[in-house]
Amino acid sequence: MKKLFFLLIAFGGAWSAIAQGPSSQSTDGHKRKFAPDSVLSHWVVDINLLGGFLTQNITTANTLGNYNNSIASVSNIGTVKFTNGMSYGFDAQLAYFFGKKNNFGIGVGFNYLAQQGDATLDNFHVEYQSTDIHGNTFRQLITANGPIDEKMTITNMNIPLLLKYKHRFTKRIGIMADAGALFNLQIKNSYSSNAAFDYEAIYRFTGSGDNVTAVYDNSPTPATSGDIYYTKAEHTNKNPNQSLADYFNQTHNVLGYNVGLGVKPNNNSGSVSYATGSVGLLIRPAVNYYLSDVVALNLGLYYIYQPFNNTVNNNYKLTDKLGDYNSFLNSSTSTNSQSYGLNIGLRIYIGKKNEPLVITSVDALAPSYCGACDGSMVLHGLFPDQPVAVNYTVNGASQPAYSGTTAPDGSLRITSLCAGTYSDIHATVGKKHATTEAVMLNNPPMKITSQNSTNPTANAACDGTITLYGLHAGQNISVAYQLNGNQMTPFTGVVSQNGSVTLTHLCEGNYTGIVATSGKCTATLSDIITLSAPPPPPPPAPPVEEVKVSTPILFELNKTVIHPSSYPVLNRAVELLTADKDSYIIVDGYTDITGKPAYNKALSLRRAKAVKAELMRMGISAKRIKIVGHGAKNPSADNGTTEGRMQNRRAVMHLSVGE
Repeated sequence: MKKLFFLLIAFGGAWSAIAQGPSSQSTDGHKRKFAPDSVLSHWVVDINLLGGFLTQNITTANTLGNYNNSIASVSNIGTVKFTNGMSYGFDAQLAYFFGKKNNFGIGVGFNYLAQQGDATLDNFHVEYQSTDIHGNTFRQLITANGPIDEKMTITNMNIPLLLKYKHRFTKRIGIMADAGALFNLQIKNSYSSNAAFDYEAIYRFTGSGDNVTAVYDNSPTPATSGDIYYTKAEHTNKNPNQSLADYFNQTHNVLGYNVGLGVKPNNNSGSVSYATGSVGLLIRPAVNYYLSDVVALNLGLYYIYQPFNNTVNNNYKLTDKLGDYNSFLNSSTSTNSQSYGLNIGLRIYIGKKNEPLVITSVDALAPSYCGACDGSMVLHGLFPDQPVAVNYTVNGASQPAYSGTTAPDGSLRITSLCAGTYSDIHATVGKKHATTEAVMLNNPPMKITSQNSTNPTANAACDGTITLYGLHAGQNISVAYQLNGNQMTPFTGVVSQNGSVTLTHLCEGNYTGIVATSGKCTATLSDIITLSAPPPPPPPAPPVEEVKVSTPILFELNKTVIHPSSYPVLNRAVELLTADKDSYIIVDGYTDITGKPAYNKALSLRRAKAVKAELMRMGISAKRIKIVGHGAKNPSADNGTTEGRMQNRRAVMHLSVGE
C-alpha cells in the first residue's frame, strides 16, 4: 500500500510538470490566471487510496433448532460481536462532468477494500439428543472454552456508480464530493479461529437383561439416579484423584463416546462468502490542491455503508462431533458493514480544454482631472499574449476599434479615454468573442481647494486680487462672481503651472457666488471674500521721557521698602552699569527730621543698603556699589510740611567712572 501511495504522488508530479509546460508562466514572471471549472476538460480519471476503521453489526440466525431435540432452557447459541476493525483499499473511476459550469458529473469504476477485524461468539453451550457410534441415544453437552474469536481478513470488491461535484476557487484550491451506489462483486471473509470445546454426555438406559434400551433424558435437570454422567462435574465428584483429561480420553478412545475436554477443531481456518450481493453507499468529500490545470491532489474523508444478507443452511451446527467446526459467520443472516476514514487521491483531467473567451472583470480608471481624456479600461480574463480587437460605443456613439495585444496575465488596457458611458464592449481574439457590461468613466469633480486675497492698497483703489487654488494647469477658465450682490463681468484666463488663477483689478467690497468654469466642468467657492481698503495711519506715539539715575527713590515714614514706582530708576542704573564695566554707583540715604538724629542716621543707611541689595539682586556686583547714610542732612524740601518731609525720605544714586 505504501508503494502504491508513493507511486501515485510521483505520477501526479510528473504529469503536472508535463501538463504545465513552458506556457504556465511567462518569461517576466507573470503567472497565468487559473482556469475555472467551465474551462477544464469534461473527462477525469480519479485514483484514490482509502484507510480507516471498520465496524460490523452481525445478526445471526437462531440455529438451536438445528440441534435435534435441543433443550432451549439450558442452551445458548451465543451472540456475535465485531471489534478492532480496520479498512484499507483503493478505487479508480472514469468520470464525465457536464453542464455549462462543468460542476456536476457521473463516474463509474472499481473499488477494492482489504479489511480486517475480530468477530467474537460468547457463551456458547448446547444440550441436545445425539446418537453414538453404537447407535445408542444420549444427551450431548457441548460448551465453548470461553469466547470464540475468529480473526477475519476480508476481501471486498465493488463497482462504484457515483454522482460527482467539484468547484475550483483559486489557482490551487478547490473542493469535490462523491456520493452514490456501491455494487458489491465479492465479499470473502477468511478467518482463523481459537475455538476449543468441552464435549460431555449423559446416558439413560431402561429395561433389563437383553432388553436394555438407551433413551434421551430431555429434562432441563437430568435425573440424579438412573443416568450415567460423562461430565467434568460428575467425574470430579466421584473420582477426585483421577485426571479429567485421562478419563475423557479413555472414554472417547476406548468406548468410542463423543466426549473430550478442550478439543480444538481439526481445521480452525477457512473462508465464508455471503450468498447474496449488496448495494451500498459511498460518500466522499475532499479538498483539492491543483498542481496544474490537469492534475489535482485530493485529501478528504470517506464513509462506506454496505448491507450484506446471507441464507443459513438448515443443517448448520457450530460443532457436533469432536474436531468438527463450522464458522459462526455461516450462521449470519445479515451484516451491516460501515467503514470510514481518510482518503487521499489524484484527479487527472484528460482530453482538451475548451476554453471560451471571457471578460471576467473590467477595471475602470477615470480621467486624472475634469475634462481630461487620459482615462483607461483594463479588460481581464482574455487569452494571454494574443492579438485582440475591441469595439465599443461612448454615450451611444460608435468609436474606432481598439487593437492591441493582451498581457501575459490575459489583461488588455485601453487608454486615452474621456469621461462617458462605454457600452457594447466586444472583444475578439481569432474566432472567439467576449462581451461585458457597460462601464462608466466619471469626470473627477473640479475643486477650488483654497483661496487667497490681497486688499486694495488705498481707499478707492481697485488693485486688489483673489487667487483660487486646486485647478488644473493649462486649462482655459472663466470665473463668474458678484461684488456686493451685483453680477460682474466674468474673468477669463489660463490656469498657471501651480494650479492657480488670480482675479485682478478688484475694488474693496464683498465677493460672493464665485464659480469657475472650464469646458463642462465647474467648481463653486462658497466663501464670502471681503476686500477692505487699508485704515488711516495711526497718530505718532508720544515722546518717552528719559529716566534719570539721580531721580530720588522715595520711602514711607520709618520704612526701607522700595516703592514699585522707583524700579524704572533702578533698571536705568543697571543698564548704565552694565554698559560701562568701569563705572560704579554711590547711594546716599536720607530721612526727614522726624526722630532722633542717631536713629535717622541709621535709618538713612538702611535705606541706602536696601537700594544696594536690590541692585545686587538685579546682577550688579557689591564692589561696584557704595552707600552713605546722611540722616536728616541736606533736605531736598521743607521739613515743615508733610509733602516736604515725604520728599526728604529718599535715597539718591550717583553714577561715577573710575576709582
